[in-house]
Amino acid sequence: APRPPGVNGTLRVLAGDQVSLTCAAQSHPAPILTLTRGRRPVATAVYEAQVRLELEAAAPEDAGEYLCRAENQHGHSSLAFN
Repeated sequence: APRPPGVNGTLRVLAGDQVSLTCAAQSHPAPILTLTRGRRPVATAVYEAQVRLELEAAAPEDAGEYLCRAENQHGHSSLAFN
């Protein structure tokens, strides 16, 4: 199963800021990485080591809990963050 994902550090974001967020996980075979906010997928990377979310200008409605999920045929792991 994939190792638990990691996020590219701690971010503090103000409305209007540009955001670049990377979530990465390691596994063999390579995982499918899905980044979701609520139940809505916002970024996906298939058989890659990382997925990236980029926002030109963060808005208050972008706040909330996100989930990075890594999965392959051997299982899955995830990391929730705000």
